[in-house]
Amino acid sequence: MARKRVKLQWVEDNAARKAMYKKRVKGLMKKVRELSTLCGVDACLITYSPYQPVPEVWPSPTEVEQVVASFRNLPKNDRIKKVLNQEIFIWQRILKARVEAMKQLMKNRKREIENLRTQCLGGRPLEGLESKDVLDLTWAIDNQLEAVKKRIENLSLDVTVDALNNQPLTEQNPNENLGNELGDDVDSDFWSNLLKLS
Repeated sequence: MARKRVKLQWVEDNAARKAMYKKRVKGLMKKVRELSTLCGVDACLITYSPYQPVPEVWPSPTEVEQVVASFRNLPKNDRIKKVLNQEIFIWQRILKARVEAMKQLMKNRKREIENLRTQCLGGRPLEGLESKDVLDLTWAIDNQLEAVKKRIENLSLDVTVDALNNQPLTEQNPNENLGNELGDDVDSDFWSNLLKLS
């Protein structure tokens, strides 16, 4: 049976909060250990809580000190490259949400214009439409016309290629029509000799 999804909010009951903390810290330590083992990276975990008189650490206090010391010995640019504080994290989430909202607005507007185009094709008059709707409708129709033109070009190109592929091949001397193209008064032996020299 699937586990019930937990709401991410403050647990008001003190005993339930303490039990959840112990369970989650144990799971977090397991995940850090797996990450360190599977990926071969130096990792440590330090947790402070009102339920323990001293902080809980993984793997051991000396190894934690070594990991923290190696981190502090890195150049400053390497240390802060991917570090997020709460403010940066929130701004990133806001920007991402704004981008998603803009995408959804554009998607909705496109659907509105498609519906309006369908209504106009069904006989709805353009009178009474706002100028923005008319401009967007014109833009959508122009885009569709361009797509139709490209499709026609591709289809005609496919037909031409098919016609060329289905033509029977006949052997023809490349010099055969050379005299006719340049005029009958030109000696064909002259052109044949010239082609042999080149």
